[in-house]
Amino acid sequence: MKLSSLKMRLFLIVFASTAVIGGCTVLLIIFIAVQNELQESKQQVYQLMDAVEYSAAIAGYSGNKEIANDVIKGLLRSDNVCQARLYNKTGLDIASSKYTGENKCPETIARDLHSPFDEQEIVGHLETRMDNTFIRERARREAGQLAISLLALIILPGLVIWQTIARLITIPIHYLSRQLHQITPGTSARIKSISGRKEDEIVQLAHDVNHLLGVVEDTLIEEREQRLLIKEMKQKYQHLAHHDMLTGLPNRSLFADRLQQMLAQAKRSISHGALVYLDLDKFKPVNDTLGHDVGDLVLKEIAQRLQTAVRESDTVARIGGDEFVVLLPTIESKQDAGTVAEKIRHALDQPFEIGEHTIHIGCSIGIAVYPEHGDDEISLMKNADTAMYQAKQNGRNNVQMYFEGMNPYSVAGKWPTDTAET
Repeated sequence: MKLSSLKMRLFLIVFASTAVIGGCTVLLIIFIAVQNELQESKQQVYQLMDAVEYSAAIAGYSGNKEIANDVIKGLLRSDNVCQARLYNKTGLDIASSKYTGENKCPETIARDLHSPFDEQEIVGHLETRMDNTFIRERARREAGQLAISLLALIILPGLVIWQTIARLITIPIHYLSRQLHQITPGTSARIKSISGRKEDEIVQLAHDVNHLLGVVEDTLIEEREQRLLIKEMKQKYQHLAHHDMLTGLPNRSLFADRLQQMLAQAKRSISHGALVYLDLDKFKPVNDTLGHDVGDLVLKEIAQRLQTAVRESDTVARIGGDEFVVLLPTIESKQDAGTVAEKIRHALDQPFEIGEHTIHIGCSIGIAVYPEHGDDEISLMKNADTAMYQAKQNGRNNVQMYFEGMNPYSVAGKWPTDTAET
């Protein structure tokens, strides 16, 4: 049987203990009562035989049957006697029984009768048999009544003890349970201390629960910090996967994705966009003479100037060592793209103050406009790159718009010979 509550378990424990103790007590009381009743009944029979002994001796000495019958009747009036017999040597034998069989009266009490005139002379014998069955039944009945009273006296204190133990144990447990239900995960809430000694199990349980709550809280905090760290690392890796590590600008991969989005949007809305391809002039000598540390600082400054020169909706990306592209997703005309390109050229034409060094770097810029100069990524990139080399052949530090038939070979018959010093 499943027990639904601790209080019911305590009740059954107390009830079972009370029943065992009470049952043993009742059995002990009945046993003692029966033994005492047998002893008392035997004493009463002895006293009764003492009382009739003289009359019985007269009857035995004289052989008077009437006196003998009176003696027997007097003995049988007692509830404890079930059979009586008086006889002598001369043939007097008077007996009477309440039952037909002697086996119902197993215990015999015999006494010799002495002559009233000579104590040394035995004139007869007096025998009685005790009614043990009646005595035991009477003893059990009386003991049962006493046992019922004792059981009532035992059960009532047992109920009081059960209620007291239940209150001492279950009330603090319910108190702990209510407080636990009020605790919100992730908070620093604790169970209020329960008054009592440290040795008290309930008090120790409250301390242990608070300790467990502290461990859970620390675990949740650590888990939260780990999740935040993982999230930050994931964002960092995602950023590194799509951005240039030095300048923080979008890299070639992210730029290609932005270019695809621009072309898809432009095709849906029948709008114009432009790709500005620029390559730094005279940047290689900076690395060769001043070192790559200075060159890196210059590249960072260039990235900041480029972002300042364009709109927030435009994309500036670094796709090579000194190569940058600017994506203009929406323009009204080619002149808008040229204006932005000139703004960029002018921004990079200003001197760079890097420590004690004043550095002059220009840039050659090529422009390709969608859809006039290409309607896919490859053609736009190729034509913007061609226009950029055209700008280099035109003397560097200038802007060149792509036009149909433009080819670097048409200008010099070969790629620029000084590109290694760009």
